[in-house]
Amino acid sequence: MSRSCHLASLTTALLAVVAIGCSEPAASVDAKPANSAGESKGKRTIVMIPKATQSAFWNAVRRGGEQAAKEFDVELLWKGPSRENDRAGQKQVVQQFTNAGVAGMLLAPTDSKALAAEVRTATAKGLPVLIFDSAVDGEAGKDYISFVATDNTAAGKLGGKHLMELVGKGGKTICFRHMEGHESTTKREDGAIEEMKAGGAEILVDDRYTGDSAAEAQTTALNMIDVIREADGIFASNQTASEGLLLALRKTNLAGKVKFIGFDASPLLVEALRNGEIDAIVIQDPVNMGYQSVKLMLDHLDGKPVDPLVVTDVKLATKENMDDPAIKPLLE
Repeated sequence: MSRSCHLASLTTALLAVVAIGCSEPAASVDAKPANSAGESKGKRTIVMIPKATQSAFWNAVRRGGEQAAKEFDVELLWKGPSRENDRAGQKQVVQQFTNAGVAGMLLAPTDSKALAAEVRTATAKGLPVLIFDSAVDGEAGKDYISFVATDNTAAGKLGGKHLMELVGKGGKTICFRHMEGHESTTKREDGAIEEMKAGGAEILVDDRYTGDSAAEAQTTALNMIDVIREADGIFASNQTASEGLLLALRKTNLAGKVKFIGFDASPLLVEALRNGEIDAIVIQDPVNMGYQSVKLMLDHLDGKPVDPLVVTDVKLATKENMDDPAIKPLLE
């Protein structure tokens, strides 16, 4: 080989190495490819697909899932849309992993109807699917193996009842909704409204959706601030709705002046609970939800019987009990 040809070959090889080293990974992929047996480096591989990857609640679910994965020595992949309103994005992720050779799929559907077909398709192809947090249209034991979630109706009732204890019969109330199609938050909202009606509330607004982010929720609250000024108490049905409402109340100097029941813990909401801007927070146990979802999938894969419904805990945190041993860990 001539010197010039040799140099040309070296140059081409170096360029190829640089190109590989500088390539960017796919967005939001914590996932490593698994083989057709659902194994990675000798471990079984399962994927957990949340409604969104960017919130304190979903990060807590992930922590629980990773605890179980470490304990039972499996590979856990984590991938989902960045925003809870991205139904198309979540569908795409589900479709990707339906054909990726993983051993099992854990899914928190962004929409109970929109993801039903994808779940049925995965099941029909022999991929076990476990649903967590929010239900999907279908039948446990047939369309998916199990459903792990909070009793969201009871959680909403817990918040609504406490709100009525604070505002009393005839109190003017508002239910701050999250998003249409989310089975979990819809049940909370309906449960809270049921308690408001039972307590004799004058419900000013019960049909306002706040969107998928705290920023959108804040805008929604500011746009209805005149109605909020009339209210004695407000129930917000999830973390982003609660955070957006809190920010709007702070901006209008109403924080601490209207009774406020939030939902789910985050540093912002816990701070507000401690300083009296929020009267109570309905708190789930997302770490246990994630843990149980992984464990139940592994039980199924090992041929063990799995309950079709597993209910995780819910409690009411107040300024008075927030440091109690049974409550404090759920606020962290």
